[in-house]
Amino acid sequence: MGPSSIYLKLTPQSIKEEYLLAGSLELTNECYAVAKIAGVKMCQAYGCEYGFNATCLMPTNLYSPGDNFDSLTSHVLP
Repeated sequence: MGPSSIYLKLTPQSIKEEYLLAGSLELTNECYAVAKIAGVKMCQAYGCEYGFNATCLMPTNLYSPGDNFDSLTSHVLP
């Protein structure tokens, strides 16, 4: 599973798969994003090399009980 932070810094909305590695990453979480991208690329390589069938999920719009939607203190826009 991966986060939306693996996409380019100024990703157009709605996020499309082809936006992956299409520009610069956000510098504040670049290392985390690169680690997650490495997992996606590993699954793709295993698919080509060994026929490994993997699905990489990006649940970027999931919400759960206890999420904070306050306009002043939330960490994302709902």
